[in-house]
This record gives sequence, structure tokens and C-alpha cells, in this order.
Amino acid sequence: MPLSISKFKFQNSKIKKIPLVICYLSLITIVLSGCNAIGEGKTSALQVTSVPEASVFLDGKHLGKTPFFSDQLKTGEHLLKITVSEASFVDKITLTGGTLTVVNRELANNFLAQQGEILSLAPGEKGLFISSMPNGADLTVDGKLIGKTPVLTDEIEDGEHKVLLSKMGYQERQFSIKTSSKYQLAADVTLASEIAKSIGSNNPSPAPQPKVEITQTPQGFLRVRQESSISSPEIGRVKTGDQLEIIQETKDWIKIKFEGSPRFAGEAGKQGWISSQYTKKL
Repeated sequence: MPLSISKFKFQNSKIKKIPLVICYLSLITIVLSGCNAIGEGKTSALQVTSVPEASVFLDGKHLGKTPFFSDQLKTGEHLLKITVSEASFVDKITLTGGTLTVVNRELANNFLAQQGEILSLAPGEKGLFISSMPNGADLTVDGKLIGKTPVLTDEIEDGEHKVLLSKMGYQERQFSIKTSSKYQLAADVTLASEIAKSIGSNNPSPAPQPKVEITQTPQGFLRVRQESSISSPEIGRVKTGDQLEIIQETKDWIKIKFEGSPRFAGEAGKQGWISSQYTKKL
């Protein structure tokens, strides 16, 4: 699936979970409802995928597991962490108002065996900018050698293109993009060392998911709601002392897995939101 640039309605948006074939994901330009331009003052979106499935943290706060998507994040610089078992990736990312930043990562216990890319759009600029770690990788676009990274080229037509980075001693990295003259598409690509890949494990076992315990409540139970709102429908109940796996967090709400109750038939194994007021982290 190529990296595409398309309009995206901000209100009531729904993103389907994306299979973990992380080299070929879409990059979407989000145009907020009622807004005509990308810029400061607007929320930003972040999409994170990984192999294997991993936990996502932003500025030290656990957001959920991959594949992760949110279009309610503050613009500016953030510290992103993707982690599972002994494998982790930590980097600073800059979220731009009204656009989506995509982070794809293949994790490994040995950092030199990791690979992936961070994809973003720069409004008001043109062309394609490709950087890599290590530098000096050969950049090929649509089978044509463009140069060695880092590379900035304005000589690229609007539309879909195939990008390939290669360097001796490192595994090739290939993905598809779709460019537009309205934006500069930037890709920061990490290449995996062939030596590190051969001696390291690229399939670390999943780490235990963070959990929360339900504390004493006036009713002796806590309502599980469909969405993170007091007005959202009740879809289940959890009891004081229950220990539940955390899926995602906001300021006042926690999304959890729960087994449901007889009152709500068929709700076993569901996910829902609870108020963080009556919880404690384990």
C-alpha cells in the first residue's frame, strides 16, 4: 500500500487496524474539519506500527499497543518510545498541526539489527527529502539512482513512487510513497546491519502489558463505558480489586480489557473505558 496524501475528516474519524506489513503503510494529510490550512494551533496525528507488537509511550505516558493511531495529540516535539521485552526504540519526533506522522519499526534486542522509517509532511515546501542511518546509502526512486543520503530532490513528479535504500553491509529497505507538489515528503530511514541481524534475535517475546487495579468505589463496582465519556453507554462493570490490562490512557480515562458480567451478556473479552479516579497502577 503506497504512502498516500489524501483528505481526512477529523471529527468522528475511524482508522482501521493495519496489518503488520510495515514497509508499505499509508501517509495521510489530515485537513481538520472547518480548517483551510495546516499550521499551529491544530492537533496532530500519529500512527505507529511495529514487528513484533509492542507498547507505545509518548513523553513517558503509555498510549497503547501497536498498531496505534491517534489524531488528538498536541503539536510540537515529543519523546516517542516503542518497547517490547528487551527491545526498544526511543527517539524525538515533531508533530505538525493538521498532519499525520507515521513511525514504522522492526524491533530487535540488538539496536543495530533494527530497521524502519519515520515519515512526515512539511507544508509550504516541495520535493522529497530522504535521510538514513547510516548516511551514504544509495537512494533509488522508481529504479533510477538519485544519489547518496541525505538527498533532497525537487525533480519528482506528483504521484506514486517506489523508494529503495541500499548500502553494503546493511539490509535493503523498500517502501512506496505518493508525492504532491503541495508538501515536502520526508523519510528518515534506519537500515539494519546484516551482521547484527545474523547474531541477534529479531523476535523478542512480548513484555507483560501494564495493568491497573480497581480501588474502593462507593457502589463496590466501576462502570465500563463504550467511549471515554460519562455520557457514553455502559457496556459492563468491574469490581473492586479486579486487575485489568491497560490498552490506552487519556488524562481522566483508561481503556481496559475486561471479562464482563452476567448483567451484560456476551461482553466477555471486550474492551472499554473506565474512570481513572478509582484505579491504581500496578
